[in-house]
Amino acid sequence: MRVCSYLDVSGLVDQSGIGVAQRNTLRALSEAGVEVTDDPRERYDLLHLQYIGPLAWHHARRAKRRGIPVVLTVHAPPDLVRGGITCSGLVAPLYEAYLRRFVRRVDLLLAPSAFAAEAIRPISGGRPVRVASSGVEVERFRYQEEDRAAFRRERGLDRPTVLAVGQLIPRKGVATLLEVARAVPEAEFLWAGPRPSRFLFWSPRFERLLRSRPGNVRFLGFIPKVERAYSGCDAFFHPAHAESLGLVLLEASAGGLPIVARRLPVYEGWFHEGEDGLLGERPEEFARQLRGILAGEERRREVGALALRYDLPRAAEALLAAYREVL
Repeated sequence: MRVCSYLDVSGLVDQSGIGVAQRNTLRALSEAGVEVTDDPRERYDLLHLQYIGPLAWHHARRAKRRGIPVVLTVHAPPDLVRGGITCSGLVAPLYEAYLRRFVRRVDLLLAPSAFAAEAIRPISGGRPVRVASSGVEVERFRYQEEDRAAFRRERGLDRPTVLAVGQLIPRKGVATLLEVARAVPEAEFLWAGPRPSRFLFWSPRFERLLRSRPGNVRFLGFIPKVERAYSGCDAFFHPAHAESLGLVLLEASAGGLPIVARRLPVYEGWFHEGEDGLLGERPEEFARQLRGILAGEERRREVGALALRYDLPRAAEALLAAYREVL
């Protein structure tokens, strides 16, 4: 079997979780012995689309005409679009309508979590919906003392450090992180992740929020070797208001970092509170949890159990089980 995992408009989403999912999918399948390509112009037996751009539409039609099964991972259910881009109140209904049309060309839908699967089932047109995460590359994010020393030296870090990773948009909980940082002035807070194009997201209110950040917060932008940041910090904070999974939680777990995250329905059933990390709802609760971690109440692990449950071999198993349904 030869699988084409294709990411349309890759230049726009390479630095997002969708880009990570594409790379993890290719690696997981390759390590499982599956022949893979990311070029839909090549020969393949199954087309796995990671995004619903215009070229993906073209290649889905082409595959269907040739009798080749098409699988689509919906990384962003319509509700997740709201608040993530400019004029999302107008764009989200258009996105949902386009997604409904797109799935007519698909044989099977994948979602990264059970919560996301339920969100897209009403627009699936009766097509099967399965849960299959792209997993996490555990060895890449495993804690490295050398990486920690180098990262902290390069960034001039000399006090306890909290890391957040994700696109710099309101939905990721930036305002909450700034509020928590003000309540925990003894720690440094680093946000690693790109800002979307101003064309995709622009908000004067958000601009003012970013300019008012406290002195113990730094926005690092996109870091190609983000695994060094995980090794270089002491706690991981993910205050996002909505997710379809939360790949960064898997990465933090692979690095053994103690995790604090917002309690969300999407985490139910796979993120075990207490074992995999701490969940909260209010800034003062997050501040208390992070202070406890930084005071040594919870130590860094070699690799968290959460990451091991979502490693690449398990991701490949779930993907291949789904593929077999349509081959």
